[in-house]
Amino acid sequence: MRQRIKQLDLDGREGHDAIFEASYLDDIPAALEEWGASHILLVVSTTLDTNTSMIRDLEARLSDCVLQKKTGVGSHSPYRDIMDIAHTIQSQGIQAVISIGSGSYSDACKIAVMLSATLPAGFGTDDMEALVDQVYGLAGPDGIKAPTTKLICVPTSLSAGEWNHYASGTNAQGKKQHFVHPEGSPSLILMDPRIASTMPSHLWLASGVRAVDHFVETLCNPECHEEATEHIKKALPILIRGLKDYHTGQEKHDEEELLKGISECQRGSRDALLPFIQWKIPMGPSHAIGHQLGSVAGVQHGVTSCIILPATLRYTKPQTAAAQEIILDIFNSVLGFQETEAADAMLRFVQLLGMPSRLSEVNVTSDEQLHKIADMTLTDVLAEKGNLPDRAGVLQILELAR
Repeated sequence: MRQRIKQLDLDGREGHDAIFEASYLDDIPAALEEWGASHILLVVSTTLDTNTSMIRDLEARLSDCVLQKKTGVGSHSPYRDIMDIAHTIQSQGIQAVISIGSGSYSDACKIAVMLSATLPAGFGTDDMEALVDQVYGLAGPDGIKAPTTKLICVPTSLSAGEWNHYASGTNAQGKKQHFVHPEGSPSLILMDPRIASTMPSHLWLASGVRAVDHFVETLCNPECHEEATEHIKKALPILIRGLKDYHTGQEKHDEEELLKGISECQRGSRDALLPFIQWKIPMGPSHAIGHQLGSVAGVQHGVTSCIILPATLRYTKPQTAAAQEIILDIFNSVLGFQETEAADAMLRFVQLLGMPSRLSEVNVTSDEQLHKIADMTLTDVLAEKGNLPDRAGVLQILELAR
């Protein structure tokens, strides 16, 4: 059912809406007309632009606008792509950016609209790094200005980063840095199941497991309170069921079940970030290690959760036993499992979806790689929250996942 909502009930989110079961061909032109925006930058998935007519169809709908287009953004939002987008905004008088792609696209565009309002025209990587607290890898909110350029995100994955006013980019040294402003979320999010159905299934499923990771690490955090716990008990089953329905629809070539699963997943992925954004409950070791596994070893966003989350649950079981009982009950109930450990249920779910579950499956096997990932994990923005193990603990999680 089509539904328009305020993205989140938070200060700074007035005028930041989202539409579920959206139609990108209708909703994008309507928003641009409402804003009086005619100078537009499209930042679009290479696959969508080259293998489908979807981007051409949109360009035809926007024929009265002055259009610029960037096709392709690197994994983990490299600084070079962020600067390319921001420089185009600054030099071409762009009034609205439209991102159609995965989390790397939305993150790159969110940072670009922040920095185009913050830094002088033609800024470089040194200017970006000067904004970042190098201890924790975080720039803002002080020192970052509110975006002046509208941003529409049409996500093709479930990383759910578009709901957040944070965004992450990777510098030339391979370190993922984070940028934030209270008004840094998109002006409009369009959840269009048909656009999302074009995402290769392994990428969709990986980003869905990433959203599951949001729920699980929130529940395992000692700051997770009763309201957040009740929210997760209601919402996590929807996401798990959606991923299962999506996978079944793919295998049976059942479009109705596939689109139903996508819509369930899209709602679930938004709910997965709500405790972090609304109640400030931070993620934990799986996310921090995953950030750096992606930037150091190039492991795709989401696949990191498939591999690291089961190992994290094993390592943290003594401290998170009560939360893990809830997680275990949800997986067993929704999927008909009869597992006795949350880590085993999580691992079985990942394998059921056909996703990698070991570091060896993504060619991360050397001690040198693991030590570098561990070192960089301790400088991740999440290290500031004090919810990570020490270096030896991070290495133990990596060994459990190897």
